[in-house]
Amino acid sequence: MTVFQCRACHRAVTAPVTERPLPDPDRDDEWYRPKASATYVNGHTGEPIVRMAPGTFAVDPEPSGPPYVLDGSSGLLMESGPSGTIVLGPGDGIGLEAHPDVAMRRGYCCGMDGEWGPNLVCTCGAVIATVYSDCYQVQELRLQPDAVERCD
Repeated sequence: MTVFQCRACHRAVTAPVTERPLPDPDRDDEWYRPKASATYVNGHTGEPIVRMAPGTFAVDPEPSGPPYVLDGSSGLLMESGPSGTIVLGPGDGIGLEAHPDVAMRRGYCCGMDGEWGPNLVCTCGAVIATVYSDCYQVQELRLQPDAVERCD
């Protein structure tokens, strides 16, 4: 089991969690779903789509979050934030608080979207994580790799 703690104050920011591979976004059978639900006409679902099962985490080797850069070959905006973010279920953080800057807590109808970057801080004030909790997106918590320490 692993616990992640704040690099600044050494306080635990997760309960004990178990590492597993990051689910492949192209294979639905590897994603955790709290329970099956119908999709409404507007695209919302009765239950969110969650990347990681409670009590598990994975390390994403790809860049995650802002800043966004234009990919010359596709013409799409690509995430170029930190590589190595720790991906957990959205409820697996402990003692995390909303970012003090209201602009960083941006979201839509159901939660924070994380599109402007980390939106959660440790109780000591260190910027720790981004929670993606709005209904239009995959639900997850991403710890910033330079803000936390892994304790096995």
